[in-house]
Amino acid sequence: MVRDLKSALRHYTETLGLGPWRIYRYAPPKLTEMRIRGQEIPYSMDTAICWSGKVMWELIEPLDGPTIYEEFLEAHDEGIHHVQVRHNGFDYEEHVNAFAERGYSILMEGNYEGAKFAYLDTEDPLKTIIEIRGAPDDWVRPEPDSWYPAPPEARSDDA
Repeated sequence: MVRDLKSALRHYTETLGLGPWRIYRYAPPKLTEMRIRGQEIPYSMDTAICWSGKVMWELIEPLDGPTIYEEFLEAHDEGIHHVQVRHNGFDYEEHVNAFAERGYSILMEGNYEGAKFAYLDTEDPLKTIIEIRGAPDDWVRPEPDSWYPAPPEARSDDA
């Protein structure tokens, strides 16, 4: 979780050599079914993702609306907010319901162009929040709104 995505992108790229980053704005109309603790509340965020081997890195800057992201920043400052659990072929609703049966409610949820996500209230027992993500088998992540520092095809190791 970061307060300034542009600054964080620069820092993570220069410090860890991560990138290129795909940058997305999660906001209506692409972002739907937004709920926080069961209440319909609109929110938005900028997010950047990149891969390092099999590990996906994600930086999130909250923009509008009350969010659990803002709550985290107020309580902990910047840092690791959640871990995503994604299993191929699982039923999203079944997994969310299984966590609910164990007493872990949904803190925040949404649907980004057909991919659903839910953040579960697991911070007390696990010291982090678990995110469950589910999408149809044929779902493809949309093209990013932008890249940092540049799209892969525009990068040159000689520069």
